[in-house]
Amino acid sequence: MVLGEQFTLGGLPKAVINAMPSSVKPGALTRRFELQINFSVVVVILEYEPRDWFEDVIKVMGDVVDAVVADSTLNGAVRYVHPTTFSPGEIKFRDKTLYGGVVGFAAYKSYVVT
Repeated sequence: MVLGEQFTLGGLPKAVINAMPSSVKPGALTRRFELQINFSVVVVILEYEPRDWFEDVIKVMGDVVDAVVADSTLNGAVRYVHPTTFSPGEIKFRDKTLYGGVVGFAAYKSYVVT
């Protein structure tokens, strides 16, 4: 996983987490806010077209889903998280075509304003 560093092609596979637009809703009759935190994980697996999409790409993307939902609270940071999309395919990076996919997630958290 790339954590706050410049993306490079070496050392595949890699997972890059992207924040996505998220919603904040006020709770009913309280000073609580409900956050839905949306993010995607771009999984870059191969620099060449896979021979077997299920074995070479989809299985690796499934491992990413398994790793995230194995701790459905993300180490206590959220109430729970679940996958929302699963899209294997080509990834364009600069002038290269890479193979992997994108997995979308939604995480939920509540805040109380004091």
